[in-house]
Amino acid sequence: MQKNKLLSMLGIAKRAGALSMGHDAAVNSLFSKKAEAIVLACDVSQRAERDMRILAEKHGSGVCVFRADITMEEIFLACGYKAGILAVCNPEFSKKIISLINE
Repeated sequence: MQKNKLLSMLGIAKRAGALSMGHDAAVNSLFSKKAEAIVLACDVSQRAERDMRILAEKHGSGVCVFRADITMEEIFLACGYKAGILAVCNPEFSKKIISLINE
């Protein structure tokens, strides 16, 4: 995974309005069927990860949950908001972010 490219892409997605940041915002995106993917920081708790996977399975209609190798602090520096759970709400951004995580 190319950490700098991923963080840059998250920053661009945030500025484009294609990113919901935080647990509650991600859950709202799942419930309203806007989320394309859920990205978790590496320092998010196991419980939060389990809860997001369960919610995505129940309400996400095909939404995948990915744990990235970035911390909440790095997300804060890239996006200006300290969050460990991000919902990507744009299909193009989602594809690119998923490909960067899987590299």
